[in-house]
Amino acid sequence: MTVEPDKLALRELGRSGLRVTGVGLGGSPLGGAELTYGHDTSREDAVATVRRAFEGPFNLLDTSNAYGEGRSEQRIGAAIRENDGVPDGFVIATKVDADPATGVYDRDRVLRSFQESIDRLGLQRLDLLYLHDPEGFMSVEEALGAGGAVAGLRELRDSGQVTSIGIAGGAAAEMARYVGSGHFDVLLTHNRYTLVDRTADSLIDLAHDHGMGVINAAPFGGGVLARGGIPGDRYAYGLGTEEQVRAAGEMKRYLDGFGIPIAAAALQFSLDEKRIHSTLFGASSPARVDQAVELLEVEIPDEVWERLAQFVPAPVYWIND
Repeated sequence: MTVEPDKLALRELGRSGLRVTGVGLGGSPLGGAELTYGHDTSREDAVATVRRAFEGPFNLLDTSNAYGEGRSEQRIGAAIRENDGVPDGFVIATKVDADPATGVYDRDRVLRSFQESIDRLGLQRLDLLYLHDPEGFMSVEEALGAGGAVAGLRELRDSGQVTSIGIAGGAAAEMARYVGSGHFDVLLTHNRYTLVDRTADSLIDLAHDHGMGVINAAPFGGGVLARGGIPGDRYAYGLGTEEQVRAAGEMKRYLDGFGIPIAAAALQFSLDEKRIHSTLFGASSPARVDQAVELLEVEIPDEVWERLAQFVPAPVYWIND
């Protein structure tokens, strides 16, 4: 089997001016996050994964200033240097984060975070830069106000150091306020639009109404939708509910009857949603990149999708934050 061409075709990322493939790589595991993922990622594996990503077929790699205390960006930077630069048409996205020591998250911190990131990556400018996880550090009003974090992002975009800016976070209600401000080009939501959760449905609609690009991260819900819910599993690392884990188990048992991996359904569910421009999966080895391609090759009949919809938990069991 081969992947259908339209699944890997470049898509306009809303009004950002960028074009991305329907699937991209999430760089959180590249920094080594044993507590989060249950395993570490060596520097060698991380650099090899990025080199594999540069070979295609995906053209988007997303990371953050804070992933692995900067190690994710450092390792991506090492691969960029080994490759003598980023391949033509390949999009590197990262995120500004609060000061890890003080929690400060204002305009000046945004500019410092950006400088730290480009130093690690070895780049002069960035395609896409997000305000990352503002929840808990500041109110929306503070972020949008004079001297706030958003002012820093806008300066970077206006100066040409960044092509486009985005908002990346979890809590859907708070993210909607950032989206509604009109300042951002791209929305990144995670764990909230999957086979077992539709929390971000209205948020995605709002972003679409504003002409924004939409990136959906963590389609596997922290691994639950890659292996099928098993006893002791936690959806989205504990953000979700036991009902979601149970539903994942039911879906897996149903899909097993067709020889369809639940991970294939989880990835293709997000990929096939027309309002979503790209879906990010975490990769910690070159083999994971190849496995993602294999998941896209799996054929899933319409009647299977119809049946899976019946397993989705009621909204009360979604993350709903």
